[in-house]
Amino acid sequence: MIEFITVVDERRKKIGLKPRADVHRDGDWHETFHCWVVEGERLFLQRRSDTKQDFPGLYDITAAGHLAAGETVRDGVREIREEIGLEVTLDQLTALGVFEDVIETETFIDREFAHTYVYSYAGEPFTLDAAEVADLVTIDRERFAALVTGDVEAVEATSVLTEETFNVTCASLVPHPTSYWNDVMTGIKAFADERHD
Repeated sequence: MIEFITVVDERRKKIGLKPRADVHRDGDWHETFHCWVVEGERLFLQRRSDTKQDFPGLYDITAAGHLAAGETVRDGVREIREEIGLEVTLDQLTALGVFEDVIETETFIDREFAHTYVYSYAGEPFTLDAAEVADLVTIDRERFAALVTGDVEAVEATSVLTEETFNVTCASLVPHPTSYWNDVMTGIKAFADERHD
């Protein structure tokens, strides 16, 4: 079954519908849902399944996905349940903003307006969709911010599944642009600071 996505212009005005593969082939702007799960000073990253077509085995946003044609951001929350098994509503999330997230490779151009949220983890059990997510890891938020800005070369992460620790480097991350990382880290820091006030 072909998944259709709403194509938008640079001002997020809807243009029309296109199959997902064509959107990525042609580099059309489209909308996505991103949710970053945090717990205190820790941030959760997903390790993408080794069978994923794009960026298999790399570390990425806790839960994210495309908004299919006709879907709203409220519908996008399903990605959290589908990928990591948390039952949350949009009202339980804090909006960080809509950030441009552009990734270009030899095989596709992904131009996203990412509706980005943060969720404060409350200790619920995770249930990972193995076809999508191989593992979840936690990582120190400030150290991760230093990693994506190039101030450090590696940061220690801990697997949620096995409790193993290992290093994460920029080479093991999905290659989001620096501007996206900066927007997300700034937003999460403001969210954390507000909760400590």
